Amino acid sequence: MKEIIPSLALAIIFLSGDCMAQNDEMKKLEWIVDNWISSNGETKSYEHWKKIDDEHFVGGSETVKNGDTLFSESLKLEKNAEGIFYIAYVKHNPAPVKFRLIEVSDVKAVFENPDHDFPRKISYELNDGNLHAWIEGPGKDSKWKKVDFLMTKMR
Repeated sequence: MKEIIPSLALAIIFLSGDCMAQNDEMKKLEWIVDNWISSNGETKSYEHWKKIDDEHFVGGSETVKNGDTLFSESLKLEKNAEGIFYIAYVKHNPAPVKFRLIEVSDVKAVFENPDHDFPRKISYELNDGNLHAWIEGPGKDSKWKKVDFLMTKMR
């Protein structure tokens, strides 16, 4: 019994340290919380994020041209026991698509799902107050493809 207690204590310390690291990672993601816009001629893309609590951010993205919505998705950043995930709810996918956080800093975040068709990686980077997002993965021709989104804060 005396041997179990130190092992249990070490396990609790290890797990609480992992939880604290994830809390730090969620805190590092707070720079994404805002309303963002990107314009390309008549097409405008909007992305917005709101912090719900220390474990959940919710957001969405819409692309609009001449008043018609071409694309929309609901988004979530969620911390759970398995890690931190970027979760996309898109109409053409029957279930939400989860991307695990694999890299985070005070200005950059990279999420990955190697089993998803496209994209496999979603990256965000804050640069001089602007948001650069990009998605990557194999295209229909199996060649690696990257799509950039350059956004500014909505005023």
